[in-house]
Amino acid sequence: MGNESDEESPLIYGIEYQSRALCSQSEKESCVRFVVGTQSLKKENQVHLIEYLEECNTLSKLVFKHGDGEIWHLSSHGKHNSLIATCYSSQSLTHDSKIVNNCSLWKYPIDVSNNISDEDNVISEPLIKLCDFKSTADSVVGRTSVWQPEDGNQLITEEDQKLLLWDIDSHKLVSSLCTDTSSGKGGSKLSKVNTFRWSPHSSCSVIGVAIGCNVYGKDIRCKSSSNTSNVWSINAHSQLVRDMDFNPNAQYYIATCGDDCQYKFWDVRNPSSPALTMYHHSHWVWSIRYNQFHDQLVLTCSSDSRVILSRITSLASQPYGHLLDPDDTDEILAEQNSSLKSMPDGIIATFEEHEDSVYAVEWSSSDPWIFASLSYDGRLVINKVPKKEKLNILF
Repeated sequence: MGNESDEESPLIYGIEYQSRALCSQSEKESCVRFVVGTQSLKKENQVHLIEYLEECNTLSKLVFKHGDGEIWHLSSHGKHNSLIATCYSSQSLTHDSKIVNNCSLWKYPIDVSNNISDEDNVISEPLIKLCDFKSTADSVVGRTSVWQPEDGNQLITEEDQKLLLWDIDSHKLVSSLCTDTSSGKGGSKLSKVNTFRWSPHSSCSVIGVAIGCNVYGKDIRCKSSSNTSNVWSINAHSQLVRDMDFNPNAQYYIATCGDDCQYKFWDVRNPSSPALTMYHHSHWVWSIRYNQFHDQLVLTCSSDSRVILSRITSLASQPYGHLLDPDDTDEILAEQNSSLKSMPDGIIATFEEHEDSVYAVEWSSSDPWIFASLSYDGRLVINKVPKKEKLNILF
């Protein structure tokens, strides 16, 4: 990104191992934290808990051992910052050449509720395993897990073309939902679950599941076949769907991205065609994320080594320059609609601090203007929304 003179330079944190797993840790409002999981075949893997200190524009860290295997995905509990779930792969104990996937719940071995100081940044003890999320010893476990959005008392994993709902307190399986669908184009690659997300709307009853080139909305309250559990279905991309996200403030809108280099926005009430298509990456788009506070801000990252911050004004729940108030007059709303039209959909900024494929991008859970991106070479970059765009949204 070509930073203007009043823009802060990005912060770069380097990890010696290859990495692709990133999440934001929910914490007190004054604390910005991200978690990274490494993916080393030969070395003992690690989980890095990184805290951004805005007052001095520096980073502090805690590093924990994750000896069970290379991490493909991790997710921090939304309410209890001591808990983290990881999806990882390791060599089979019974078959020397076989690689098996697992999903486990862990607890940090030390209290992480306090601010991280520079003295804490040495490698600490291993993470404490609380349980494994695996229904049988021979189950083929997927590489994604998601927490229930409201209180985090449940976790969903995937194995053998089923979504499994687990109770966190008892560590027991509550229910399962089939993801196999007859509407796919055939072939194992196109029938495999690529990823899934839990909608924060409709009492958290809908899971979005990306299978092949399609995305399905499934009602987790249905215990029957996959077809009857479909709330909606979208033929989303011409190639594999890599990621998806639900608009946090508008229940009918979702975003998807895929191997066709595109990212798209959909109204699930009209799934036959996208509400908006963006084509600004030159290779596979691996991740897409709505800003949880200002849903007109959307992040994407790609194998083209770039991170793009987009403005999606036309589908925003609130217009630019004004946070809606129930007492607004028609004149004020008309003025804001005019302001909205003057801020077209498009790219706000392109960030080019990475030199390798960027597999993950995440907004901070506590600060709406800060985000992180992670490339395969272990480079984590902390960036901010440009000040001009921030002022346009607020004022």
